[in-house]
Amino acid sequence: MTSSVKEIRIEHNSKKWRVISGITGFSFFLVANCTNFFAGLNVLAGCLQILVNVFVFVAWVKAYPRCHGFERLVTFIGVIFPPVMASITIWRVLLPTIFN
Repeated sequence: MTSSVKEIRIEHNSKKWRVISGITGFSFFLVANCTNFFAGLNVLAGCLQILVNVFVFVAWVKAYPRCHGFERLVTFIGVIFPPVMASITIWRVLLPTIFN
């Protein structure tokens, strides 16, 4: 394979993993912060969401240096949001559970 084909394949995989990680992280965030169907479901989802956000953060940080223009701005926002979502989950879900 030529180097340009490898770069295109890496870029395609990078976009795919960013989309998958973003959707997964946001889904767990919504479940952890917006549900109370079963006792403890939001706590379990909150713990899983923090673990997933590590994957999200790593996927987006690795893609940031390779992006240009508007895509770089979107990737920067994708790097910032996982720690913000994890902080909200810790504040709204995990800390009240620990201290009650």
